[in-house]
Amino acid sequence: MARNSRYGVTTHKAVRSVLLYHNPAKERENSAAELVRRTLAKRGIKVVMATGAIRDGEAGRFDLAVAVGGDGTMLAAARAVAPMGVALLGVKSGHLGFLTAVEPEDFLKKGVGSIIDGRFSVEERLLLEVTVERAGRRVMGPTLALNDCVIRAEREARAILVTAHWGGSYLADYFGDGLIVATPTGSTAYALAAQGPIVEPSLEVLILAPICPHTLAQRPLVLPADETVTLTLGRRHAAETPQVFVSLDGQITAALNVRDKVRIRRYRKPLKLYSDPGRPYFEVLRQKLRWGGA
Repeated sequence: MARNSRYGVTTHKAVRSVLLYHNPAKERENSAAELVRRTLAKRGIKVVMATGAIRDGEAGRFDLAVAVGGDGTMLAAARAVAPMGVALLGVKSGHLGFLTAVEPEDFLKKGVGSIIDGRFSVEERLLLEVTVERAGRRVMGPTLALNDCVIRAEREARAILVTAHWGGSYLADYFGDGLIVATPTGSTAYALAAQGPIVEPSLEVLILAPICPHTLAQRPLVLPADETVTLTLGRRHAAETPQVFVSLDGQITAALNVRDKVRIRRYRKPLKLYSDPGRPYFEVLRQKLRWGGA
């Protein structure tokens, strides 16, 4: 049985097996992950630590994935579990934890029972699928991103030229420090710092946010996500050799050459993200980002 809501579906599927993600390089996350593991094990739930890649055929073994940590751990886990179709729950053990659903103390006191009984909402979040083409050949991807795809200068404090198309339509030549293509989930990340809009996460749109554009005319743009965005790295003068990189979720990077094409489209599967039905999205905005204050 499932109950629909504006922010997802509350499912009553019982949880019996969990795939647990954390960053083993961080002592705080190690301790929190072990606490979560023991708490779940005491309830009779099988817990597998995600210490390596999980093959597609193994996905059906898990009813839920849990990421213990901050937003960085959540982003990495999201890219891993989205192709499996397994829902992801975040337990905060970092600084901001904007994507996480519960605090550690809430998880221990009441969250674990709600999880086991299926009383958490499952939202669907749009992901990006990114490829890089060089002289007609694919040199990167397809690679997923939950927050954003960013093109910007690598080391030099010099403006770069990026030409953007949406489907078959020419959009603009962006000249500045770079360009962000963000999902609604990523609208509160780097795109927000670039003066982009906050977008309610259930919307199926893409945000193009220029980074420090060298003109007053270029402003963030919101587009339907049903077409591919193609970004082509250019140069204004033949002698220019811009040092530029593309970054996905701030975690996966690759160098770009002039005339390289970065193709960004909606991934065929959404991320299934667990959320607390008692904490709507705008409450999280107010709490985490102090949005809406007088």
